[in-house]
Amino acid sequence: MSLDILKGGKAHFVILDGKYKDSDGDIPLQFNPSSYSVEQSNEFSQKKLMGLKGVINQFINTKKSDLSLELMFDSTFEGRGGDVRDLIKPLYKIVDIDNTLHSPPPCSFVWGDFSFHGIVSSFKKEFVFFFADGTPARAKVSIVLKPYTKVEETARRQNQQSSDISKKRVLVEGDTIFDMAYREYRNVAMWREIAKKNGIDDPFSIPYGTELILPSKVDYE
Repeated sequence: MSLDILKGGKAHFVILDGKYKDSDGDIPLQFNPSSYSVEQSNEFSQKKLMGLKGVINQFINTKKSDLSLELMFDSTFEGRGGDVRDLIKPLYKIVDIDNTLHSPPPCSFVWGDFSFHGIVSSFKKEFVFFFADGTPARAKVSIVLKPYTKVEETARRQNQQSSDISKKRVLVEGDTIFDMAYREYRNVAMWREIAKKNGIDDPFSIPYGTELILPSKVDYE
């Protein structure tokens, strides 16, 4: 079943790869989540500049956060009865290691217009109601998914971020425009383009703390 078909209905997990992808790959939830949270964080490195007090924060990249879900399962709902653990069992398809992948399978959590591709990193069950014989009847399930992107897509995005988009970098103590050229472009000769972009005549006399604009690599490919 496609993700578009699932949108607008109850929350589902859709298995994206592995042995369950084409059979039993759609896992509907008994109830929509009571809550979910997802955050985004920016990563910085701190650099100390010679002759200056304090440090500067240099942006590195944006990190997509995990998705945290709180789910409820209830075997007493609509008088169905039975062990609530039976209702939770389908989730083990995305929790347990798939022997064809040697890892838990990547999946999508889909609810309305929201979707998140990830791999389960945490799975916690809390039983909160029981029948007289001790059989669990109601449970809270907490699931955390780490973001998942195919290797090909990750490589494409990294190439875009590191080569095709102009960026700014601060020249810190011990660094040189030549080191920066190799680090950013894997080509020392690109120092000339960095110098040209920033109006630099002498690459050996750039003061530490200078912010340099790095040109897009695609302009030179």
